[in-house]
Order: sequence, then C-alpha cells, then structure tokens
Amino acid sequence: MARRLGADYVVDFSKVDPVAEILRITDGRGVDVAIESLGTQSTFESCLRVLRPGGTLSSLGVYSSDLKIPVDAFATGLGDHTIVTTLCPGGKERMRRLMAVIESGRVDLSAMVTHRFKLDEIEAAYELFANQRDGVFKVAIAP
Repeated sequence: MARRLGADYVVDFSKVDPVAEILRITDGRGVDVAIESLGTQSTFESCLRVLRPGGTLSSLGVYSSDLKIPVDAFATGLGDHTIVTTLCPGGKERMRRLMAVIESGRVDLSAMVTHRFKLDEIEAAYELFANQRDGVFKVAIAP
C-alpha cells in the first residue's frame, strides 16, 4: 500500500529489523519525524530509536495499556526529541486541508479501504479491524 501511495522506501518488519533498516537507509542519521499509529509499545520504542537528534515522534496510536519511555530509546534524554501526542495535529484546520487534498483528486486513497460495512454492521467492522483479519487495512462505515 505504501508503494502504491508513492513511498520511496518500504520496510517490511516481517523480513528485517525495522530500526536497523531505517538507520541503514539514512546512513545512521535517523529520521526527522516518526509517526506511531498502531498504538503498541514496540512500535513506539522503534519510532524513538530511529529519530535523529532533534527529531519528532508523532504518536497517534491509541494505547490499551500504560506506555513506557525507555531511557535508552529516548537517547537518555540527550537526543532533544519531541513527542507529540494528538490524533489530529493542527485540529480542525488541518483536517479541513487534508479533506481538501482528497476532494481535489490529487491523491487517491480508495485502495486503503479494504472492507465496507453498513452502519448496523459496525460491531462486525470493529471486530474485524481489531483482530486484523481477512487482509483488512481500513474499513468504511456507510450510514
């Protein structure tokens, strides 16, 4: 999906260590911004480990347990990292701009929606997505 949407590099965590691969791709520099959207401790830590000094981790995930910041992954506090935790940085205005890009047709995100449900099937949609079955990527709920 990332390639279809224009990514220059795709890292398959099932084949390589994503932290090592990202550091290899960036010649050890790390990334300016890492986005954590899965809501797991391991992906949060991986994002911290690939940040360059002064980098920003945008944490969008919804965590089901306490999140811990390991000192070594946080560069012992010397990495000048910023952690931003919000579901929509920039609020309503950012969301309006994102929707305008989609409405313009400049980007086609329809391939991301792998399953569609009616509103009265919302419980089944959430169950499918929560358990990541049947190749689900994103679900759409239609009233």
